Amino acid sequence: MFRTGLIVATCFFSSAFAQPQPVTVTSAASASAGLAPESLATVSGENLATGTVSIPRPPWPTAAGGVTVQVTDSASVTRAAGLLLVSSAQINFEIPAGTAPGPATVLINNGGAPVSVPVRIEATAPALFSVNELGLAAATAISLVIPTRIQSPVPVVECAATPASCRLTPISLGVDTPIYLTFYGTGIRGRSSLENVTVTIGTVDIAPTYAGSQPGTPGLDQVNVPLFLSLRGAGEVSVTVTVDGVKSNPVKINVL
Repeated sequence: MFRTGLIVATCFFSSAFAQPQPVTVTSAASASAGLAPESLATVSGENLATGTVSIPRPPWPTAAGGVTVQVTDSASVTRAAGLLLVSSAQINFEIPAGTAPGPATVLINNGGAPVSVPVRIEATAPALFSVNELGLAAATAISLVIPTRIQSPVPVVECAATPASCRLTPISLGVDTPIYLTFYGTGIRGRSSLENVTVTIGTVDIAPTYAGSQPGTPGLDQVNVPLFLSLRGAGEVSVTVTVDGVKSNPVKINVL
């Protein structure tokens, strides 16, 4: 699972020695989402590495813990992928910039027999991160006090020691204190235009003020959106992001 704090990755991967379970490659944010250039991906399997190496900050190296990942695209161009985390059960990596859309191959090499996994690269493949298996949104929020324009952080999720302890914090909407949310995801930056991105919160469609790369973390994207007063009292609601007609997985927030 990926989490933000602000989100940087910890997913795990398994590769090459013995493989009773198939090796799969999915979006790091959601197994149901696709892959896009510069999106974050996860390889899952068994015995993919002999140890665990977590890269605390970018730039992402192209080799870690004796493991490399290469992506060969539909134009037959092979590029080395940056690695965020390597372990025996998962590897987190970034689909290289410039990877052409269409059928592609992900090659995992850990010193044993290389493992080749066919994938498909899309122009966009929106996926939202959650903080745990309950789908609680990996998001941050601020309130803007009018007329002073002072910004204050607003909690969206509160966690204790483990992801399982995380709970949604109800977000209070006020006329004089508008709330702006930032959702974290991947596969979004390739959008054709900001106008072709829609955030759906509950039953309300909202145009984001920003949808693109998250500065400082390669592969991580963010979507900024205001909370409409019409959502007051909505309670726990699902949030999706639709990019060029492709809808993301849902995550949850709570609105008072």
